[in-house]
Amino acid sequence: MTNRKFDVIIAGGGTMGTAAAWALSRRGIKSLVLEQFGHVHGFGSHSGETRIIRHAYAESPEYVPLVLRADRLWQELEAETGQQILVRCGGLELAAPGFDHARSARASADVHGLPYEWLTAKEANARWPGFRVPDDWDALHSPDSGFLLTEPALHEMATLASRAGATILEHSPVTAWGAETDHVWVQSGENQYESAALIITAGAWSARLLGDLGLPIEIRRKTLWWQQLSDPTPYLPDRFPVFISDSAVGEIYGFPTFGTPGLKIANHAGGEPVDPDTVDRRTLPGENGDVLQLARQLLPGVTAPVVQSVVCLYAMTPDTDFIVDRDPRSPRIAFGAGFSGHGFKFAPAIGEHLADLILDTKTAPIPRLSLSRFALGMLPVHAGRG
Repeated sequence: MTNRKFDVIIAGGGTMGTAAAWALSRRGIKSLVLEQFGHVHGFGSHSGETRIIRHAYAESPEYVPLVLRADRLWQELEAETGQQILVRCGGLELAAPGFDHARSARASADVHGLPYEWLTAKEANARWPGFRVPDDWDALHSPDSGFLLTEPALHEMATLASRAGATILEHSPVTAWGAETDHVWVQSGENQYESAALIITAGAWSARLLGDLGLPIEIRRKTLWWQQLSDPTPYLPDRFPVFISDSAVGEIYGFPTFGTPGLKIANHAGGEPVDPDTVDRRTLPGENGDVLQLARQLLPGVTAPVVQSVVCLYAMTPDTDFIVDRDPRSPRIAFGAGFSGHGFKFAPAIGEHLADLILDTKTAPIPRLSLSRFALGMLPVHAGRG
């Protein structure tokens, strides 16, 4: 069966696909979203209940305008739906001697005139008793940092998009697609859909759908932990900020208690390469050794018992930056990939940019995120990808 009624097809209805559908709906564009799992699921990169949002971006000052735009859009989503999405509890960027995360965050804040405090360890520990920052560590406090509630965020973006004409089909994997002169087509099961344009946001499966491009993306298995607290009081959102620490233990980050009991904590660094279809989704005893090591040094109230743990996937580029661009072989196709580790906070801004790329040929890709930074072999559009 062939169906032509959609303006844009989105292959992948996770974080970025949902955001793209919302962005298109705000412009009166009806999209079809094809998602291989249920709409909100635990098989990709957005499981784990919460994600950090921060403005003083250690990765690069170039990300700051994008995250500020995303922050405004998250607030608009809250205002329009009445649903809490964003919890501002402040954020600490911490770094041991010889590690530069906190100083890089401060540099980004200085470039863009963002508010922050550069604190001594003594000042940080006095303000937040849940921490025991060593005397020789750097500490930057950003008052506008906090965390996003992933499931409400995804549900509300999808709800608004659907009200404006988007169709989200769950359990509908894309098995093939192609671009013709005047349209694109997508195969899912026995159904073939046609539209004027296609956005591919398939998370850990994006490189497969864009196989001919040879995207340099590695899928890594990551574990998230909720550790039991001896006393949860110092770790409540009004008494404890989100944090990122950079030290020999790794890039350990964490959250105040919210929803699930315990302190959510994980290591951004490392993770073994995996196949997303066969990855072991069980957490194993001892895999939280790194976060417990950091907790012994930094978080006196964190104890060894595990309240909850999950496995999620990172889709990583070699330089850890995202790829958001048009397919060089067809202006009707745009894609976003490689977001894992720090992408969720940017979702509504990325959705806007993906919409711009397919609706306005004058829109240029964001240079830092463009495909052109990689030397890849370009092949003709293949009408029938697996």
